[in-house]
Amino acid sequence: MKIRPGRAGMSPDLRPAEAFMESSFPGCVQREKHHSTLQYEVPVCSLARIFQLVLTNKEKLNIEDYSVSQTTLDQVFVNFAKQQQLGEEDNLVLHPRAAGGRRGTKITPFKGKTS
Repeated sequence: MKIRPGRAGMSPDLRPAEAFMESSFPGCVQREKHHSTLQYEVPVCSLARIFQLVLTNKEKLNIEDYSVSQTTLDQVFVNFAKQQQLGEEDNLVLHPRAAGGRRGTKITPFKGKTS
């Protein structure tokens, strides 16, 4: 959503819109925040409910423009891959040939100081 400033020449106050999102959509995650723009990921909720709540509060929150879209399959895959990658960095298991011929060798990333 894009928030318009309360007065010309001023920066928009994003706090009311942020508070609205957190109270109206428990569990929502703020994905981006720029000068006048907020982007959220909302957990399972009907599109009709999202549109109804945002439209009802549009003027009060100074919402200039907004859009709602469902997560694409590509976005789901990318997010899943990122989560898998983050979870595997601490416990990386190499193929036996890559680990010097021993089966199931576990490699732990070095976390100490380098000289």
